[in-house]
Amino acid sequence: MTTDFLADIAVGAAGAHAVFTYRVPEALHAVVRIGQLVWAPLRQRRVQGVVVDLYGRDAAGHDHEPGAPLPPDVYADANLRAPELRDLLDVADPEAALTPAQIRLARWIAVRYRTTLFEALSLMLPPGVTQEAETTWRATTEGRGADLGALPPGEREVLYLLRRSGEVSEAELRRRLRGSDAELQSIYAALHERGLAVRGMALTRARARPRMERTVRLARSAAEIRAALESLARAPKQRRLAEYLLESTDQGGERLPVAAALAGADVDHAALRALERRGLVELDAREVRRDPLASATVAPDTPPPLSRAQELVWNMVREALDRPTAPAVGEAAPVPFLLHGVTGSGKTEVYLRAIARALRQGRQALVLVPEIALTTQLVRRFAARFPGQIAVLHSELAPGERYDEWRRLRRGEAGVAIGSRSAVFAPLPGLGLVIVDEEHEPSYKHDAAPRYHARDVARRLAALTRSVLILGSATPSVESYAAARAGRMTLLELPERVTSAVSADGLPRTRALPLPQVTIVDMRRELEEGNRSIFSRTLQEALTSTLERREQAILFLNRRGAASFFMCRDCGYVVACPNCSSPLTLHHADHGIAREAPPPGAAPLPDTPDLLVCHTCNHRELPPAICPQCWSARIKSFGIGTQRVVEEVEALFPQARAIRWDRDSIGRKGDHERLLDRFLRHEADVLVGTQMIAKGLDLPLVAVVGVVTADTGLNLPDFRAGERAFQLLTQVAGRAGRREAGARVVIQTYAPDHYAIRAAQEHDYAAFYEQEIAFRQQTGYPPFSRLVRFIYAAGSDTRARRAAEALAAEIRRLATLHLPEGWGMIGPAPAFFHVQRGRYRWHLLLRSVDPQPLLDVLRLPPGWAVDVDPVNVL
Repeated sequence: MTTDFLADIAVGAAGAHAVFTYRVPEALHAVVRIGQLVWAPLRQRRVQGVVVDLYGRDAAGHDHEPGAPLPPDVYADANLRAPELRDLLDVADPEAALTPAQIRLARWIAVRYRTTLFEALSLMLPPGVTQEAETTWRATTEGRGADLGALPPGEREVLYLLRRSGEVSEAELRRRLRGSDAELQSIYAALHERGLAVRGMALTRARARPRMERTVRLARSAAEIRAALESLARAPKQRRLAEYLLESTDQGGERLPVAAALAGADVDHAALRALERRGLVELDAREVRRDPLASATVAPDTPPPLSRAQELVWNMVREALDRPTAPAVGEAAPVPFLLHGVTGSGKTEVYLRAIARALRQGRQALVLVPEIALTTQLVRRFAARFPGQIAVLHSELAPGERYDEWRRLRRGEAGVAIGSRSAVFAPLPGLGLVIVDEEHEPSYKHDAAPRYHARDVARRLAALTRSVLILGSATPSVESYAAARAGRMTLLELPERVTSAVSADGLPRTRALPLPQVTIVDMRRELEEGNRSIFSRTLQEALTSTLERREQAILFLNRRGAASFFMCRDCGYVVACPNCSSPLTLHHADHGIAREAPPPGAAPLPDTPDLLVCHTCNHRELPPAICPQCWSARIKSFGIGTQRVVEEVEALFPQARAIRWDRDSIGRKGDHERLLDRFLRHEADVLVGTQMIAKGLDLPLVAVVGVVTADTGLNLPDFRAGERAFQLLTQVAGRAGRREAGARVVIQTYAPDHYAIRAAQEHDYAAFYEQEIAFRQQTGYPPFSRLVRFIYAAGSDTRARRAAEALAAEIRRLATLHLPEGWGMIGPAPAFFHVQRGRYRWHLLLRSVDPQPLLDVLRLPPGWAVDVDPVNVL
C-alpha cells in the first residue's frame, strides 16, 4: 500500500493562525517529529510552525497511526501522492522540539485562555529561536541604470533608496519612507512591473544559538612534538606555543580554548596558523554552556532532621511519589497536595526531600516561585543540595543563558527546573514532581495575552504527566483552600515555626519557635496625640532597640517613590498623567529611578533633583511651582513612598544604613542578588521595600518588621482586596524572627478593626478564611463561580463605551442560550484605571459556574482583550 507521510503544522502568521496539513518530503522523514519547529510555505511566504501531529494516509485517503511518526518501513514506501498538499520546507532548529505533554498542554491553554494554538506553543519554545521570513526588495541591473527623473515621485524615492542601500526589507522600507502600507505596496508592484526592482526573501536572525568556542590540540604524539621543536629554533613564537600546548597535554589537557592557548604562550594567531600548516596542531570548535550559576559559590548542604509535623507531611508526599507512574485502567491522576504551613515552618525542606526522592527515581522536578528575587535565594539552597542538577529559568537571564538551560532540561541533563512564572513551560520529558511555592501570589498570572495563570497551568501539566503536585503557602488562596476543604486536594499542614538547633549530645535537631508578636497601631490616635511622623512611637521604639542590638529591620510599604501624589491645598487639583488617569508620583533623583533620554525631538530634561513620574506609561515632568488651575503657590506632595521612608530613617537614625528594594532600585541584571547579599552580609541595617520583600525571603537577623501603612489597596474596588491585604501583611510579618524568639511586628493603619488586619495580627488564617468565604458565597464570587473579564480600549471614550455596550448585549443573548442558570454580568463600566497611555478603557465581567460554553461560541470583534479567571478587576 502506498502512503503519504503528512504533518499537521500550527503556524503563526498575521491573518493565518491555524493548523494546516503539509506533506513531509522524503529527505525530512528521519528528522521531523511531533513538537518540532519547522519552516512551511504559506501563500507566498515562508513561516515557522510547530508539528502537532504526524500520520500516514493511504491512496484511499485513510489515516494511519495519528499522533505518532510512521515506522521506518512506511517511510521507505511513502509515495507522496497528494498534489493538493504543499511540501514542508525544512527543520528550523533540530533541538527545538517540544514534548508530547507540552503539545497537549498547549491545546488546553489555547481553549482555556482563548488564544491560538501557535501562540500557546510559542510559550514553550526555547527563547530566541523563532525567526521570520521577511520580504525584501533590491534594484535590478535596469533599475540601477534607470533615469530617476523620469519616474513618479514615490517610485523615484523607493528606487533611489534601493540603489543606495542594496537589498532592503519591507519593514525597513516602512520605517524610512512616507506613505501607508497600501501606497508602498503599489509602488513596489509598479517598480516590479517595470523590471526596475525584484522581490526577495531574507530570514531574521535568531536571538539565541549555541555559543561555540574555537579550540586547539596537538596533532601528533608528545615524542614527535619534542622532536619537531628543534626545527622551530628560528620561529620562537611557534616554539613557545608548541611548548605550552605540550606542557598542557602532559598535565592532562587535550583541547584548549584558542584564546587561552594564545594568552598562555603570549603569541598571536599567526603563530597558531603556522603550526597548523606544519601539521603540528589541529583546530576545532566546541559548544560552551552559558551557566547562570557559574559565579555562584555554594557550600554543600545536608538535610536537617525533621520536626514531627514535617515527618507527617513528608510521609504522605513520599507515599505519593512511590506510587507507580503508569496508571491502571480507569485510574485518576494523583490528587494534588495543598501544603499550608505558617511562615518559617519548613515547607522548603519538604520540597527538597520530595525533589531528592524524584531524582532517585529517575524523574525530573519543576519548582515555580513568584518573584525573581525569591528565585535567587531558593536557587542557592537547591544548588547546595543538588549540585549540577539545577537549571534556572527566568526573565532576568540573557536569551543565550535561557536557551542553554532549556536544552539541558530537554536532553535530561538537568533534573530540576526552578524559575518564575514562565518556567512552567520548561521541556521536562521525565517530569514526576511539580512544586508551586507561594501558590497564592497574583504574579503567577500573566498580564499580557495569552493571560494564563501559572498555578492553574501547573495543575493541568501535573495531571497530564501524572506528576505529584504540591502547592505551598502560608496564606493559601481562598480558591485553593476551598478546593482542599471540598476534597479536591489533600490538605497538609505545618502549624508551627521551626529552626535548627544542637542537642546536648551534639547532634542536630529542630526546635519550635513562636511566631512574632504583632502590634496594631491606630495612626488616627497618633495624630490626635501630636505625632506627625510617618513612624508611630511604637515603631520608633522598636527600631531604636533593634539598631542598638545590632540586629536588622524591614520597613514595608507597597508604594514606590517619595510621595503618592502632588496636590494643590487651595483648589484640590492633583497633577495627573496626561496619558493615563493615574496621579503622578514624586521621585527624588538621588534616591530614585535612572533617568532616560527624552524621545527624539523633545527638549532635554533639566538637571533637577525631583521628577513626577507615571508608574503606568513612564511619563515624566517637573513638579509645578504653582497650581496650573488656580495659580496658588500652595501645591506640594502628599502621601509617602519608599524613597520618603528611607529619608525618614536616615533623619531619625543617622547611624543606620538603609537600603531600598523596589522596582525602581532594580534596574540591571543581578541587582536582586546584589541587594540580597548586602543585607545578608549585614552591610545594611534597615531594608525598605515593596511587596518584593514580602515573599518567602529567609533573612536570619531581622528582628523587627514595620508596616508603614497597611491601608494601601485595602479599599480598592476589587473583591480580592481583603484577601491581598491579609496575605501581604502575614507574609511580611513572617520575615521577622526566623532564627530566634522575641521578634516584633508593628502594623500601622487607619482601619485597625478591618477583619483582614485583625486576622493578620493573630496569624489566624482560619478566622480570615471563614469570614472571606462567607463574603464570596454571598456575592457569588470565586470559588463559587468563575469570572471572565472583557476589556476594550480606544482613543475615544464614547467609542469604548459603545463597543462595551454592544458586547454586553451579545453576551446576554448567548448566555441565555448556552450558560447554566445563575450566571451574571457586571458592567459594562469604565475600568478603575480608566485612561492608560492615552486610551480609554471599559470592561465587563461575566460570572458563571462554567463560562466555557459561551466562550466557545462567542466571536469577539477586533480590539477586545479577554482575561479568563482574572486575579484583579481594576
